[in-house]
Amino acid sequence: MTGRTMLRVAGRWALVMLFVSLGFGWTAGAAKEQKITIVLNEFNFNPANVTLRASVPAEIKLVNKGKVEHEFQVYVTPKGKVSDWDEHAMANTYFRDMGEVETEFEGTGAVAGTRVFEVKVQPGKEAALKFTPTRKGTFEMACHVAGHYEAGMKGVLVVK
Repeated sequence: MTGRTMLRVAGRWALVMLFVSLGFGWTAGAAKEQKITIVLNEFNFNPANVTLRASVPAEIKLVNKGKVEHEFQVYVTPKGKVSDWDEHAMANTYFRDMGEVETEFEGTGAVAGTRVFEVKVQPGKEAALKFTPTRKGTFEMACHVAGHYEAGMKGVLVVK
């Protein structure tokens, strides 16, 4: 082979390898876990708007920096007045039928289930929800401890 022919062959192999690596690159560079921290105070979530990518594992860390217990619920936003928030949250929880959702409580342990509707976080404590978002859309985040929601403790979770 001449030097010119060898360069053409090497160039073709480099091009083939580029296409192969692009085609299979998702296995080597899989998306990392999405980590979000939400601080719970009297009476808000910070941040109040959270966006996650569907099909990418996520961890939402809940940090209660308030002086009272708070809860974290995510559900389909109601289209009208709700008479029983717990009933609405249970029936419409975002975490329904999406596979295992693990909740770790700081200093206490962890639980896992397929239908989580609320996570209660004591003052000065943390909890972490680990799951893979599957349903896309816009959902409401809220704390329904008596009076908290009415005082503005709500937000939005968007899954794209």
